[in-house]
Amino acid sequence: MCSDVVLEIPGTNLYLRPGCKVKLGRFQSEMWIVNFGWFSFGGNRPFCGWYLTKDNGLTVKPLQLPDLDDIYMLEN
Repeated sequence: MCSDVVLEIPGTNLYLRPGCKVKLGRFQSEMWIVNFGWFSFGGNRPFCGWYLTKDNGLTVKPLQLPDLDDIYMLEN
């Protein structure tokens, strides 16, 4: 895991780092873990970038700009 990269949430003074936990408004009961690096989802070829995994690690979701607006809880 890459711990020296950060991603600013636009319009805020908040930053995401790999390992942070977030909740998104449209998935209110689910906690997501922020990651950065190579990942695959939906049978696609691997990507390099920011992504979210559920606590169980079985679900992978690419982190997209609308997700940053949807974050309502952030744990570092």
